[in-house]
Amino acid sequence: MKISTYREDLENILHNVGLVLIALGLCMAVPLVISLVAGEWASALDLFISLCLTVAAGDLLYFFLRPRGRVTWNQGLVIVALSWLAAMLFSAFPLYLNGHYASYLDACFESMSGLATTGLTLVHDLDHMAYGMNFWRHFIMFLGGQGIVVLVVSYFMAGSSAAAQLYVSEGRESILPNVVESSRFIWRVSVAYLAAGTVSLGLCLILEGMTPVRSFFHAACLFMAGFDTGGFTPQSMSVLYYHSLPVELITIAFMVLGMLNFAVQYEVWRGRPRELVKNIENRTLAFTLLLTLAMVLAGLTLAGTFGGFAADLRRGAYQLVSGHSGTGFMTVYGPQMGARWGDLALFALTIAMALGGCSCSTSGAIKAIRVGIMGKELKLRAKRALSPASAVVVERFHHIRDYVLTQELTATAFLVTLLYLGLYLLGTLVGLFYGYGLTASAFESVSAAGNVGLTTGVTSFAMPTLLKVVYIFEMWAGRLEVLAVVAMFAFLFRWTRRGR
Repeated sequence: MKISTYREDLENILHNVGLVLIALGLCMAVPLVISLVAGEWASALDLFISLCLTVAAGDLLYFFLRPRGRVTWNQGLVIVALSWLAAMLFSAFPLYLNGHYASYLDACFESMSGLATTGLTLVHDLDHMAYGMNFWRHFIMFLGGQGIVVLVVSYFMAGSSAAAQLYVSEGRESILPNVVESSRFIWRVSVAYLAAGTVSLGLCLILEGMTPVRSFFHAACLFMAGFDTGGFTPQSMSVLYYHSLPVELITIAFMVLGMLNFAVQYEVWRGRPRELVKNIENRTLAFTLLLTLAMVLAGLTLAGTFGGFAADLRRGAYQLVSGHSGTGFMTVYGPQMGARWGDLALFALTIAMALGGCSCSTSGAIKAIRVGIMGKELKLRAKRALSPASAVVVERFHHIRDYVLTQELTATAFLVTLLYLGLYLLGTLVGLFYGYGLTASAFESVSAAGNVGLTTGVTSFAMPTLLKVVYIFEMWAGRLEVLAVVAMFAFLFRWTRRGR
């Protein structure tokens, strides 16, 4: 087997990172047009400068570094991981130039939060941000939710030998036999939902008293952040700004769609709705949602937070779905949640955020498929303990098709879960180092690493620089499911030693 050289690795990796930057730069044309239509000349200039810089950087990497041979699996991991870091750096340019962030680091925090569909924010004076720039915040969330590499695979890499490696490296499972068609299906479904969601929510906001233009702008932003389980909103008060039960119900529907596996949604679109009930992920998700909701409601009742079951249910259920899906929409104030919800409700919400939604969705964290597999492993161990020594005991589960539980599946599920727990612990320890309480530190760390975006007030532009950097790392590693980042660092270490 031919072993690639240091230079071949570098050229293959940076060539494909350049293609991602070209695609990202072209996407800046959308908010640029919005700024021009709205007459926001300063924002338009910021976006135009950023567009030119991003495309120019991408061109340099793409056209001057020609790939040598096929992209290997290890190179694919590095390409995806570096593409996300490069996308963070360049998508932060217009945000920083616009003047709503105290530093370029804060703008990078915002862009990674958007791309990783987290929703934690360090923005200043969001309520007066220009339409085009506000749209860019939400648009990068839409791009990140579907996957920036999935976008490139869909429309720039048809027939490329690198497509399969990059698609899987971004944490996607194959929906169709061809990864390009799988990527395009994800984007077709997302655009269809975008149209339906924007119209339904826009009409709702018009009935609530907003002007038509503002209604549909808010509707598009809320849909992109809701379906992509991101959590950015056009207003600093999040969904609480609207004080509307219909808006809350519609956004709950977006969040649930966003947390479901795209492969399961494909089966439903094919006319097989029973997959929703049979699939191990959906069954596991329903169980953990109901369990954590019961714990949240018990905690709110004991704390007397809202003074009645109806109010507890409305606010508790919304925050629970928002946290479990990894969205981060809030209908309460962050500091109020930290001070008045009580330890039981916050503990339950932290568990929900740590578990997350389904695989191959826009949701983050551990994922229901791994929780379901670990549950099946415990059931298998119990059955073997109760069976005769000569009995052959197996455990099966259904995920699109029927599987037999194997040691490899179980080991992978436990390994990824352990890596996520380590990631959660990292942010918690740094928070404790800076004097935040255990509950607040753990909650905020899980929110960042699980790509959620709920906050008890720890995340702000005034928090320590190191904590910002740690949260950026957690958002990045969490979005790529940790294992890919660990594999990338291992490959880079081996790569640099070979290149000496």
